[in-house]
Amino acid sequence: MRSSELASLADVTVRTLRHYHRIGVLPEPGRDPSGYRRYTIHDLVRLLRVKRLAALGIPLHKVAGILDSEEDHHDLLSDLERELDAQIARLTKQKTMLGIIRKHRTLPDVPPELARFFAAFALSGVSPAMNRIDREQSVLLAHLVGEAGIEHLTGFYEHIAAPGTAEVVTGLARRFDRLDADAGPAVVDRLVDDFTERVGRIVVEFTGRNGGADLLDRESYGLFYQHMRDALNAAQRTALSRIMERLEALTGPPVTISNRSPDAPRET
Repeated sequence: MRSSELASLADVTVRTLRHYHRIGVLPEPGRDPSGYRRYTIHDLVRLLRVKRLAALGIPLHKVAGILDSEEDHHDLLSDLERELDAQIARLTKQKTMLGIIRKHRTLPDVPPELARFFAAFALSGVSPAMNRIDREQSVLLAHLVGEAGIEHLTGFYEHIAAPGTAEVVTGLARRFDRLDADAGPAVVDRLVDDFTERVGRIVVEFTGRNGGADLLDRESYGLFYQHMRDALNAAQRTALSRIMERLEALTGPPVTISNRSPDAPRET
């Protein structure tokens, strides 16, 4: 039989046959006087064996050795099974994350663990720009705390989203969002005082419940601060600097784990 006939019988392409010839899993047969390759039923059987091994996930560079031996290759199959278990776990986690994001109808770049909080925040009355900033911060925070800290971070969001607390936080967020660039000192002072008094109490309560554990180390704290201040107007930056300075006085500075950790810049 010719290449096209063999390919049709085995449900592969002629291009696949040529590839198998190049890598040595399917010996190239002789040619007839017309120059066409001539295959036998034994070539078909070998090709079907190659397909079956490939379907199990066995790398093609190992297929020839398996075809030409009588070993059971138990170790190889065990390795493949472990790899499949790991892939299944990753895919299951990925499917779960997609389900959470779709359930809360948030954008796909939001960390799934925080999706339900941002679905609510988006409806709190803040501007699209502030909503975007908050979403970007969630991506940054989730990365900075890593897998080891995501549960702690989620706990903080749960804490500020609790009934009674959520209304306070979103109300302050709206005031901060609407702070004009040319807002006078008195307006900034009132916001700083209210924010520190109310949010400070919330933060202190959360850290107390968690044994004083910080969400961020000093280096991560600096990166978070840098992102936040770069997205704000002058009055908001001033207010943020003063708020974070007061909150740090209440809760203490984040733990330093790196000599090159940047301190959050201060504004006066």
